[in-house]
Amino acid sequence: MATQAATRFCGRCGAPLAPGATYCGRCGTPVQMAAVAPPVYRYPSPPSAGYRPAGQYKMGPALIAGGLILILLVGAVAIGGFALSQFVNGSHPTCTSNCAPKVVAPLPEEASWRSSAYHFTVNYSSRWTVRSQDASGVTLGTKLGLVSVVGQSGGTPDQALQSTINALPTASFQDVTLVASLHGAHIGDQDGVGEVFSANLLGTSQTATKVRLAVIAATRGNVTVVVFALDPAGPKSSPNGMPEGQAFDYLCTEFAWS
Repeated sequence: MATQAATRFCGRCGAPLAPGATYCGRCGTPVQMAAVAPPVYRYPSPPSAGYRPAGQYKMGPALIAGGLILILLVGAVAIGGFALSQFVNGSHPTCTSNCAPKVVAPLPEEASWRSSAYHFTVNYSSRWTVRSQDASGVTLGTKLGLVSVVGQSGGTPDQALQSTINALPTASFQDVTLVASLHGAHIGDQDGVGEVFSANLLGTSQTATKVRLAVIAATRGNVTVVVFALDPAGPKSSPNGMPEGQAFDYLCTEFAWS
């Protein structure tokens, strides 16, 4: 049996060639470029996906979740801080000058008295009243007690303090006892000495009232000033047992030397 000749195909376009043809009847390519079998068209393989190890896939979501949590925390802190600032400061801007005290209520408007002999000025609450005065000093009636500011020539703060206590009339002041020394005592911007005493004050009806006495003295140049303050005793609710201690300290702080 005769062997049938293999069909040839164009090596360019793949069309079958007629037996004995020297050119492709479709594209005109010479028969020498023909092939016995149709060409096999190979398409390039898709690039490798480059899969990551399983551990890396687990780390990615964890990092994303951690980042989201961090963002939420930062946002919560920022919002909380803003809310807290609004709660504390209110809607007003922060005060930077001429600000009122933040904790202690401001005292009433000031009044002033000036010594014609020693030229110092006493600044005090306008709610207080002048009980007595002369060229060297003034005595003021406070809400609960009294305070006097007196100047003198020469002497030392210690001598002036002791002289003030010794001059108390024994018919009115009994059982005068030292309670505490006032560390950091001052009159105006001048450092001085100060002490607080307890005593029984006898009134006209001979009824004794427990009181606290504070004496502060300071010297500048040749002038010594003594501040004497008296209040009903309040040992449980007030520093050194003086309910008006803050107002007395205010007077000492606002005192102006000549």
